[in-house]
Amino acid sequence: MKKAKVKALVLDKLNNAPVVLLEIEGTKKILPIWIGACEASVIAMILEENEFERPLTHDLMLNVIEGLEAKVENVVINKIENNTFYARVVLRDLTIPPDDEEQYIEFDARPSDSIILALKTNSPIFVSNEIVESHTIEFEGESFESEDEEFKKFVENLDINEFRKRIKKDEDN
Repeated sequence: MKKAKVKALVLDKLNNAPVVLLEIEGTKKILPIWIGACEASVIAMILEENEFERPLTHDLMLNVIEGLEAKVENVVINKIENNTFYARVVLRDLTIPPDDEEQYIEFDARPSDSIILALKTNSPIFVSNEIVESHTIEFEGESFESEDEEFKKFVENLDINEFRKRIKKDEDN
């Protein structure tokens, strides 16, 4: 598995759908994942360090996790099937000794919800090696910083439709 972080939120202009771009750490690879508009607005609020006046569903989820004496250990974007990404949220039960294998509990989740939980808890995001090898886009510019003009141009010119075709082609093989 490779560690990743949220690099940017962009809009798939063809479908008017939000796309979160995950940067694969230690590389210049980007993994685009289509997400819902509601989740995109939550991610944008977190990235801009704005808070909602009232708790959202993700806040409720985290309150329940903490109330059960657990914490989000990490999230994993672990597979793609039929053009859909899948993820797992890994929780650590804080009541079980650290050397006990049963201390970890995993749940299926949408990548967008998983990313939100990771951002809210500063937990790591991981992507399976298979997805990194087959579904990422290589950034070929010099600087890989979000503020850099070259990266901004890369994001603006990112042909999401071409990426969709690539995912479909990979799944047909």
